[in-house]
Amino acid sequence: MSLEDIFKVLADSRQQGGASPSTGQDPMTQLIGGLLGGQGGSSQAGQMADLVGGLLGGQGGSSGQANQMADLVGGLLGGQSSTPASTPAGGQGGLGDMLGLLETVIGSGQTGAASQGTSNDPIMAMLQPFINQLAEKVNISPALATIVISFVVHKILSHHPTSGRDSTQFNLDDLLSTGSLNTQTLQSSGMVKELAKATGMNEQTATRSLDAAFSLLGGTAQQVTSAPKASSKVGSAAGRKIGRSGTDQ
Repeated sequence: MSLEDIFKVLADSRQQGGASPSTGQDPMTQLIGGLLGGQGGSSQAGQMADLVGGLLGGQGGSSGQANQMADLVGGLLGGQSSTPASTPAGGQGGLGDMLGLLETVIGSGQTGAASQGTSNDPIMAMLQPFINQLAEKVNISPALATIVISFVVHKILSHHPTSGRDSTQFNLDDLLSTGSLNTQTLQSSGMVKELAKATGMNEQTATRSLDAAFSLLGGTAQQVTSAPKASSKVGSAAGRKIGRSGTDQ
């Protein structure tokens, strides 16, 4: 499974008008649940606790620590808690678990613990090719690139109807049709200030990083949604030159 598969399910949910399946499990839950090994929410809470323990300097994590971190970052990203209690009834824990992990990575700041604490996580392994490309393109550290990519993936997946997160900062259909967001949208949405606060970047660097990350990930999403039958691999946008829309670099 790849990030392209997740973007395809996201796009399909838009085409279906956000309607949930009348029977069976939500496709996004099935997809992410498969990536996470079919583990339930309680097991994921334990993994989150271990991750938070790593981010806090190798101290033994607890579910309480995980929940506090998730709630704190959830507030920063739209006032939503990502604790198990906030998982919608009906089993949408797959997407909730993924968003919770991304929120924890975003909340790790620029300590470098983000890449260290999640190196063996299947979700972060899936994002690694994009992280490497962004770090090289924008000339930032891998730890900061991990946070930026996590931030942008979180913003994109928040548009899924079961996410329970704020999805009002940009129009997903614009991103899927153009493969990028313009600088005015990045700034007026508040995402530049949000990322700068989370990472310690100045706003100029945050703007460049978001621009590049949305171009890379948005281009991947656009490619998948415009050619739904084509097979894809993680990092299929590796050859895409990222930067301002329409500019070769």
